[in-house]
Amino acid sequence: MTQRRLILALVVALASPARADKVIMKDGKIYQGHIMGETQRSLLLSNPPLDPKPRFIELKDIMTIVRESRPEEKPSLEERRFASMSAAVAGSVFSSRTFSFSPAPSLSFGGAFRVHPAAEVGGEFQLTPSLSGPSFSVTDGRTVRGYESFYAYDGGFSAKFFPFFTFNYWRAEPYLMTGFHWSRLVPKASGDALKGKSLLGGAGVMIPWWKPLYWDLRFTYEHTTYDSINFLGGEGDLSGVTLSRYSFTTGLSYRFL
Repeated sequence: MTQRRLILALVVALASPARADKVIMKDGKIYQGHIMGETQRSLLLSNPPLDPKPRFIELKDIMTIVRESRPEEKPSLEERRFASMSAAVAGSVFSSRTFSFSPAPSLSFGGAFRVHPAAEVGGEFQLTPSLSGPSFSVTDGRTVRGYESFYAYDGGFSAKFFPFFTFNYWRAEPYLMTGFHWSRLVPKASGDALKGKSLLGGAGVMIPWWKPLYWDLRFTYEHTTYDSINFLGGEGDLSGVTLSRYSFTTGLSYRFL
């Protein structure tokens, strides 16, 4: 009897490729369908439309399971389009002929949408709560003001490009980025502010941590040109006032949709 059951199992296993899983019971019965799930004690077999109700089968009553050979599922391009939100901290050093700021930390928040597996567009806001260095003076020809401490903020748009998006087996995703920001440099407790525009570029890498969370590590260079100033309630033009920022950023990105 045992030999007959083994021969039956072997015949089923060597039969022409089937379109369903097969469960061969110790009493000789054969159930066919799709295995939807398994536990330590039983499995759930579905076989619509022949058997509309899923069937629980005890593992202790099963002699063997012949599983359908399924082709490996490849991620589609559509699956790699998603929205994301991010938060990050950065450490920056500065270079300027006008300012001599010490290194400073900053915070940033943003959102983006992966419009294509190779490209992502989004917006962000960055705050640097404290900047300090040697005093900086401004005059309108009658009044002179000296500033020693500042805070800065900027926001705008950016784009990321993933040149290796076809390498699906890579765990990390390197990228290049560029962007445009509107910038403000504000002397603390003065009511004044310098206004400018920034161009930025850099490179980074996205690393899966705990889905849907990803580490976002990047290095960026940002060049800001300040072209106007609010001074004593009025507005004036500036010329040749620039600031370069070099930043290393560590953040988390949450993907959804």
